[in-house]
Amino acid sequence: MADSRFMMNVKGIGGAFIPRFLFQNKLKNIFFDILTLNVKNIEYIKTRVNYYNKLNFDRAKHIISSQNAEKIGKFPFKKTSLSYDAYAISKYFNDEFLWIKAFGDISYILSEASICKDRPICDGNYNNIIMKLDKNRHFVFLKDETEFEDKKNIAVYRGAVYQNNRKEFFRKNFFRKKCDIGHTGKKLEEWKKHFLSKQDQLQYKFLISLEGNTFASNLIWSLSSNSLVLAPKMRYETWFMEGRLIPNEHFALIDDDYENVEALIDYYLANPHRAKEIIQNAHAYIEQFLDEKIEFYIGILVLAKYFYYSKQLDLSKDIIDLFG
Repeated sequence: MADSRFMMNVKGIGGAFIPRFLFQNKLKNIFFDILTLNVKNIEYIKTRVNYYNKLNFDRAKHIISSQNAEKIGKFPFKKTSLSYDAYAISKYFNDEFLWIKAFGDISYILSEASICKDRPICDGNYNNIIMKLDKNRHFVFLKDETEFEDKKNIAVYRGAVYQNNRKEFFRKNFFRKKCDIGHTGKKLEEWKKHFLSKQDQLQYKFLISLEGNTFASNLIWSLSSNSLVLAPKMRYETWFMEGRLIPNEHFALIDDDYENVEALIDYYLANPHRAKEIIQNAHAYIEQFLDEKIEFYIGILVLAKYFYYSKQLDLSKDIIDLFG
């Protein structure tokens, strides 16, 4: 269960006052532990590290000379939810190391190699170095006690409808009988509906996931449910590697024009076995994020690669080989 915002701040601030050298002394042992994993785990870790961090010496050469670079030992008191998560990994590295941060919703390719939580799904996005940030809000996995066949035969969505893509979706689908979609923000009274909690939404067979400023914030918990996720093609990705989700294998694909929502609902109501296959595929995809030790190792190596290619960190050949 995710911590409240208050408890997250308490833990984050408290952790920031623990001397960093206590963690830095453990780094060599962490690298050793990674290298003692079995070959399958090492190859898996390597793949994910290089997915998040696509740097090489040439791409990283400007990091330490950038006017936006700052020391990683700086206390995380701004943009706290992201800063605490970044600090939890960076504290294992030398306080004097420099990095460039781009905290917030990043919907574009950055001009410098920067630590961020999201990026466009496209070629050439190597300056956006993905870390697992704001995880208390986004990496939420639910235990769904209701089976697919016992849920309402309707698609549900609740959220703020400010972005153009969401507005267009609402224009096309708000009055459809098989869609219970509602705006929960300010203004737009014609689309407003009452709030529904995550648990309330789990009573519906179909959960609609729409990207906002960048990635869809309800995607992860929706995929962990026993409901079928309906979503357009992903444009942005985070630590969850949305770029690796396969339409109609991990979620049911909504067309670019948003016109096929009811057709999808009708199809999967008539073919519940196919809906349940996709749901199980989604659950299998989520499994890879549940091993906290592996998640930690990947985070360490993403930063180690960042500092190595910016010529701030010396590493053994065995660790460097993981960046190839």
